Amino acid sequence: MIGDGEKRALIELRRLDWAPTAEDVWTSLDIHLDSLNGTAGAAVLRAFDDAGVNRSASPLGLVIEGQHGSGKTHLLRWAREKVQLQHGYFFLMGVADGRSFWVNIVNTFLRGLRRSGSYRHSQLAVLLERLSERARMPLALRQQVRGQAPLSPTTLDTFAAEFRRAEPDAGRECRQTLRALVLLASSDGNVADLGESWLLSLPDLAPADLAHWGLPAHPKNAQDVAQEISRLLACTGASMLAVDQIDTIFAQSRPETAGQRAADPVHRVTATMTLAEDLGNGLMDLREKLFRTVTVVACLPMSWDLIKKQALVSVGGRFRQETRLSRLPSREVAAELISVRFAPLFEVANFKPPYATWPIRPEALTDALDYTPRQLIERADEHVRYCLAHNEVVPLTNLHQHRLHVELAVPQIDPGKLAAFDAHFSQLRTEATVDGALQPKTEDTEMSRLLEAGLRAWTIEQGDRASRYRVQPGEQGSPSAHAWLRELLNKETEDEAHWSFRGLSHSHHRAVQARMARLRGFVNLDPAVSKRRAILLRNVPWPNGPVSRRVLDDFLDVGGVVTDVSSDDLRTFAALAELLTENDAALADYLRTRQPASRTTLFVKVFGAPPGPPAPTPDPPTGGSPSSAADVPTAQDDSIPLGAVTETGQPVWVPLESLRKHAVIFAGSGSGKTVLIRRLVEESALLGVSAIILDPNNDLARLGDAWPEPPTSWREDDPAKADNYLTGTDVVVWTPRREAGRPLSLQPLPDFSAVRDEPDEFALALDAAVATLAPRARMAANTAKADRGRAVLRQALEHFGRDDGGGLDEFVELLSDLPDEATSLTRAREVAADMAETLKAAMVNDPLFGGAGTPLDPGVLLTPRPGRRSRVSVIGLIGLPSDEQRQSFVNQLQMALFAWIKRNPAGDRPLGGLFVMDEAQNFAPSGAMTACTESTLALASQARKYGLGLVFATQAPKGIHNRIVGNAATQFYGFLNSPTQIAAANEVARAKGSAVLDISRLRAGQFYAVTEGKPFRKVSTPMCLTYHPSSALTAEEVLLRARREGA
Repeated sequence: MIGDGEKRALIELRRLDWAPTAEDVWTSLDIHLDSLNGTAGAAVLRAFDDAGVNRSASPLGLVIEGQHGSGKTHLLRWAREKVQLQHGYFFLMGVADGRSFWVNIVNTFLRGLRRSGSYRHSQLAVLLERLSERARMPLALRQQVRGQAPLSPTTLDTFAAEFRRAEPDAGRECRQTLRALVLLASSDGNVADLGESWLLSLPDLAPADLAHWGLPAHPKNAQDVAQEISRLLACTGASMLAVDQIDTIFAQSRPETAGQRAADPVHRVTATMTLAEDLGNGLMDLREKLFRTVTVVACLPMSWDLIKKQALVSVGGRFRQETRLSRLPSREVAAELISVRFAPLFEVANFKPPYATWPIRPEALTDALDYTPRQLIERADEHVRYCLAHNEVVPLTNLHQHRLHVELAVPQIDPGKLAAFDAHFSQLRTEATVDGALQPKTEDTEMSRLLEAGLRAWTIEQGDRASRYRVQPGEQGSPSAHAWLRELLNKETEDEAHWSFRGLSHSHHRAVQARMARLRGFVNLDPAVSKRRAILLRNVPWPNGPVSRRVLDDFLDVGGVVTDVSSDDLRTFAALAELLTENDAALADYLRTRQPASRTTLFVKVFGAPPGPPAPTPDPPTGGSPSSAADVPTAQDDSIPLGAVTETGQPVWVPLESLRKHAVIFAGSGSGKTVLIRRLVEESALLGVSAIILDPNNDLARLGDAWPEPPTSWREDDPAKADNYLTGTDVVVWTPRREAGRPLSLQPLPDFSAVRDEPDEFALALDAAVATLAPRARMAANTAKADRGRAVLRQALEHFGRDDGGGLDEFVELLSDLPDEATSLTRAREVAADMAETLKAAMVNDPLFGGAGTPLDPGVLLTPRPGRRSRVSVIGLIGLPSDEQRQSFVNQLQMALFAWIKRNPAGDRPLGGLFVMDEAQNFAPSGAMTACTESTLALASQARKYGLGLVFATQAPKGIHNRIVGNAATQFYGFLNSPTQIAAANEVARAKGSAVLDISRLRAGQFYAVTEGKPFRKVSTPMCLTYHPSSALTAEEVLLRARREGA
């Protein structure tokens, strides 16, 4: 058993933090061992001393190589303190790449200038004070220059002139950047925003505002701004530019993610090589372009090797590669490291250990030479967890002992303690004041405080996974982001996922644009990198100006997300901040039990709802429960079960009749999209609804195959359902243009006789026929000749349709000798005859076009053979290799289907049939017209009244025609990993009143679903009833099923 004192000590030791963050670099160093990586530290200081020698040049840079956890970031933290103690400037470069290298350098300078570190004031204030001294400015004017008093244009003019006298070259060449830096330091937010916007080279700044402060209307480019800031810094001291995110940049650039199909290896290698070349060339330029600045790169050895191989210029002439961090050098250093890390925590716990490294015996550290500093601290943490899990202090005498993975148990908290926590938490929420987080003047401090607390609590609620996450608050002053969450994905490559949060309550367009540029510069969003995410929190309207709209659109295009944040969520974060400050010993168990942060609306949007049933809300509702038994859907004879709500387990049913209003599925590879399509078809077939399915990828033709073994994820009643489906459903695979299977021949003309007496429907049929025949007759171009040809074709078709009609052969014959009464256009007979010959050639070249095969009757596709309740017709497109062929076929199919449902409406049945179009963006895209666009839109707008349901599926949310999405009452959003597609999905979802922010974190089979009259819900869908292995069928396997199945 563990004594009370020992337990307090072990609980405190669980607070060990072994992974310093970028924010930690700017905080005071509490622990440092000269015996650990001392050689590397000395090399860094020598390099900085070299930077102080020559004001007009920079020394060789320094590369510090080391594996994960060897102390690279800690060394930079130590170096920052040393640099500032020697009156120098320190800058830390964040996530960047070579494509916008100098923009990243400017952002690095501006972020660093806002930081203070060991100085009493920001580095910007220190710089301006020193420059004022150089210019011999009076004290009263100095206060204006460094932002401690309101700034006047006269003072700025005086400062620029006096500095130019003191430093003629720098004062002349850097005069505009100097003015902008003074504006940046102003206590007036609008003035500071103007200075920042100019330094960031933002476009469309007001010329009058700039002229007021002596700035030109057109800002300089980023490289010039960076060089001039460096030159001004060099007038008063040396600088160190540290680069500490290269490994993460390389790791994040790899297209594949966990659980996701790897990208094309050639593309992956090319992307990495290009990144290495761009980033390497930028780093090599620093010595040539910056002044009195030493660049220190801390990275994995493999990252620097990549840069050396890809950089176009010599690395040896610009960087020294003389230092490599390694594992712990001795048992004594390991013991010293453990002792100094444990001692402050023992003091907090008021515990006197029997030996300094308790509960790790000194002799165990003999094996520490195999460990990096971080690995040893992680090992110590693992043993502390082991002791707590076994409720016994087990002295560790060998680092290889007790290596069992300790899963955190289901949190156990005394009911009385839980009730006390609930009451206290409820009181804290009630008393919380959160308006400051939504006010421009206080959002930087208050929003940072609240988001940091919310994210810290969220990481604790993740239980065993908590150690993978690090939370950073926004930096002091004017932060780029208000909070930053990092998830370590791979220790060896230092691959991470990032979430950056930023509140933005400002209304002035300049303030909005400057802060957006600051956020984008910090996050470095890239549509090709799904592991970097930026979430902008805004509750007020966006500025209306064209520049502000463009800024927003650009942010969304690269994967940024804009959403609101409720006061209710902020009160939860405020209460959590108080609880974290109080730090009750049972707080972790409370948070894991109740999960208050995970259940906020904001974090559910971003990270998804937590698993398991929802915890009771600490604040009791008034006026009765918000839900009742009447809200819980129950099974009905004419409803399809589609799984359960992920967080509650509540079953989800979709009435068959609702599918008359169509459904659309937005999801990518690995999302479970195909399984969802299959289950929709299978459940519909069990209720007697037949379906026609387009199968462009050969992954739906197995709808008649039984599973070799029942899937482990099947529900209790699924085996019986599968048997019922297979015995009662007539599954037929059709193969247009493949006579070795079951060929189809679709005539390009609709049945005009069926719609002859309905003007609107006749007009739609006419439009569809022209859309089909015009490309075949070579009359689809945007020319005068094609316009006349389509007019003749339309009039000929109208004459043909209102007369006896017939098939394609009869229509071509009519065109060959067009009656005069059929058209009012001159030379129409000549044009018609020419089109007739072209159509004959098309019939020869494309056998499907009015050619051989089973003449298609949609009634055949939808009518089961005797003894079966429904038919599933899967149309494999293996015989139609080109998009044009597929689109022409689908157009003909849809025209025939449209005419058939007119004659055979569903009547009183809830649903007469289903038509499923996978990869819908290829048939009815948003940006161009295809041969089947018109017929698709006609079905989408008209089919519902005849009882035909349409199901569209796509990986490109904005890739399909907006009228299709607008006509779909049921929508599913599954896993997508492309930031561009995620942004598009959120835009589409917002039209339905929601945003699906964590769409890139959904697992296979999870979807956000919205149906008519129901809100967005995260749904876990079931496995399909028919065999669905990971690989699609080959063409030969499709043909085999076409020959053996059906009537």
